[in-house]
Amino acid sequence: MMPPNLSNERLSLIKDNDRPALSLLARFDTGGNLLEYEFSPSIIRVRHQLTYDEVNEALPCENNFQKMHDLCRILLRDRMNRGAISLTLPELHVSINPDSSLSLKLVEQDTPSRKIVAEFMILYNHLAAEFCKNNEIPVLFRTQPEPNEILTIDESGYIYYVFRQRRKLRPLVIDTSPAVHGVLGLDAYTHVTSPIRRYLDLVVQRQLGGFISGTGVAYNKKELEEIRMSVSPIIREVGNIKRKRLRYWVLKFLSQNPCENYRAIVIEEFKNKYSIVLCDFLITAEIKRRPGFILHPGEEISVNIKKVSPWDDLLELGYV
Repeated sequence: MMPPNLSNERLSLIKDNDRPALSLLARFDTGGNLLEYEFSPSIIRVRHQLTYDEVNEALPCENNFQKMHDLCRILLRDRMNRGAISLTLPELHVSINPDSSLSLKLVEQDTPSRKIVAEFMILYNHLAAEFCKNNEIPVLFRTQPEPNEILTIDESGYIYYVFRQRRKLRPLVIDTSPAVHGVLGLDAYTHVTSPIRRYLDLVVQRQLGGFISGTGVAYNKKELEEIRMSVSPIIREVGNIKRKRLRYWVLKFLSQNPCENYRAIVIEEFKNKYSIVLCDFLITAEIKRRPGFILHPGEEISVNIKKVSPWDDLLELGYV
């Protein structure tokens, strides 16, 4: 979203360089209960640039990492007790090999380091929303009513549960009025932690920063509503592009490996077909019903590739 000279330089967390920030300073007791918090303009400096894997490896012998992990587990537990729903799945990473072939890998998202980052970002966003609500700062809140139905994990497994539960979720709403975010188990929520890559996060940070500095907010409620109406269709389109891009690379991989068999889980049954999830890639597909062959939701099957075209978004599967 930002020009390279900003995103890669002045706004980038380069090691041993001072960077302006809007920090959340929160104090907890030994039981993980929030005692007080404040948002403050700050100058930060990155001392070490660590990967998720490096933090995971260092966690057993690094006291600060252990404390962060303990706190993030408490934060997650408390949200779950308030009705939050955990629907985390591995993330598919695509890489191109020197011979132009593709490698696809599912990267777990529930490792300690990723949980720490996720929970602390949720904490920041939640407290920012609470701060704005309490101080009547106009911002764009993110709300999501509780699902129409809460499912449980059964013998069909976690993947089946996640894809089924996702279909029960109610739409996410961006609004100028605060309301509950049922999936996260929070009474107020906004997005402010990624102002470099998400425009609406930048809008909220302008509001929060203007109030704290005393210079005044950048937008009134009517202007925020105009921003929401103009940006929301773009956000949906960007989401569609991301999903289509990922699906393209999966189909490209399948076209390079047409003779392999792949595991799948039946998600839903229709009159002439089944909706399935390809377990190795966590994308949905369809397979035609076969006369005299009955499948049931949650059942695991093996499929092969009959026809695939990445450009035409075509994937025809057969039974093994």
